[in-house]
Amino acid sequence: MGQRMARNLLKHQPINIYNRTKEKGRDLVDQGATWYDTPKDLARASSLILIMVTDDNALRDVIRGDHGVLQGIQPDSLVLDHSTLSPKTTREMASLVEGKGCWWADAPVTGGDVGAENGTLTIMVGARRQDFERIEPYLRQMGQRILHVGELGQGQTLKLVSNMVSSLNLMAAAEGLQFAMNRGLGLEDIETVMSFGSAQSYELTKMLERLKKNDYTPGFSVANRLKDFRLAIELAEQTEFSADLGRCALPLYQEHAEQGFRDEDESSYIKRWNSGGRHSS
Repeated sequence: MGQRMARNLLKHQPINIYNRTKEKGRDLVDQGATWYDTPKDLARASSLILIMVTDDNALRDVIRGDHGVLQGIQPDSLVLDHSTLSPKTTREMASLVEGKGCWWADAPVTGGDVGAENGTLTIMVGARRQDFERIEPYLRQMGQRILHVGELGQGQTLKLVSNMVSSLNLMAAAEGLQFAMNRGLGLEDIETVMSFGSAQSYELTKMLERLKKNDYTPGFSVANRLKDFRLAIELAEQTEFSADLGRCALPLYQEHAEQGFRDEDESSYIKRWNSGGRHSS
């Protein structure tokens, strides 16, 4: 997603880029982006630093590593993190950056690969009001719905809650589809009733498309979904919110990952009933 978002930024102004895998940046360089070999070098040349990485550890490495952003960041720069991470890590990294006389905004996104490609993402920002106003014009080059949802960390909080809900929707859709097919109902009839009734959801539509094509090439992988799911439950525990459904569902999704599906699309959860696991019968 980061590459697609960067491509949309490049349509409006020159950009500097870094990726831990240099080959992944080649297309952007061919289109006019300037390559830097380390986050440190990029930070020296940039006053606005946008980050999109996989998880908390990757962010810590990019920020605190031997050649990380902290080694090169210039005063009054702003770091804008689009990753989905824990609010705790967000605040820890923000504190380090602020110690250099700079600022931080958390701005996770939703809308998938299609939204990143088309510049139609929804972006939720946790930041000071003045920092949000500083970055909003750039966010509108990548997204359609840009929201300032509160102080630092609130963007991550909303993204984790949203992803927990979509995780539960996905698992419910998979269970319902397999239950109906197990009872001998035809997929076309199932799709018609569930897609135009109260069972309808984005996750149901996506799962039906994957099921009909038998295509589980990752758009959003089981591993990434599980990472976000865990973060949401950890946040609930930290804030003493019960999250009853989430707590019940997380071990089931963990089991699915452990059965060899980590690198498949999250919609592969529907295959649990065919995988030889304890739900196959």
